[in-house]
Amino acid sequence: MTGSSTAVVAWALRSYITSLRVLQDASAGEEELSGSIGPHTPLLVETMTLLARPRTRLVFPSQLAPSTQPMTSWVVRQSDSELNAAAKQILAQINRGRVGKPVEAAKSGDLFFAHTQGGLSAEMKQIVAASPGQE
Repeated sequence: MTGSSTAVVAWALRSYITSLRVLQDASAGEEELSGSIGPHTPLLVETMTLLARPRTRLVFPSQLAPSTQPMTSWVVRQSDSELNAAAKQILAQINRGRVGKPVEAAKSGDLFFAHTQGGLSAEMKQIVAASPGQE
């Protein structure tokens, strides 16, 4: 019974963002939390799998659209070829020499849940502002 209840909780919270990092120097794969965040600023979004293992994906604010599903804030929209090319280059840099599961590009339809209202950090306010359809 405990395993099944844990699985239900993990399933319900699979879109919850446990870590959100901003990549300022995408070519070097460097994480930094200063500077301006725009629609094409790469973000590393970490959620959990059904087995409660971390899953990290690369997404751009311009790909995030408001979600109408429960327990979600954003749904990933289809990206254009320019963003796909940028994502491939960034992922190659990030995953070089990485131990463990590689960072993946977010796919169309992926869901994320983040607190996008209330007391937000300056960085989160910029991410919300750079996402289409967000207030």
